[in-house]
Amino acid sequence: MPTIMLYSKAGCCLCDQAREYLEELAAEHELELREIDIRRDPALFERYRDRIPVITVNGEERLEGRIEASDVRDLLRGGR
Repeated sequence: MPTIMLYSKAGCCLCDQAREYLEELAAEHELELREIDIRRDPALFERYRDRIPVITVNGEERLEGRIEASDVRDLLRGGR
């Protein structure tokens, strides 16, 4: 079962949109979905603050910034 992480922060409209896409994907596929608020960890904040939202699959960074629904659907197909 893949583990998908969403690195985000509150008040980020791109993060909210990416979360919605991921929740739709989770409703259709068996996966573990986690969300991390980058403001809770100074190292994560420094790493991702200008790139959020960032989505990883099993620890591999796959998507960031302006994310489309089709990009998220392709995550489990090995796309992008």
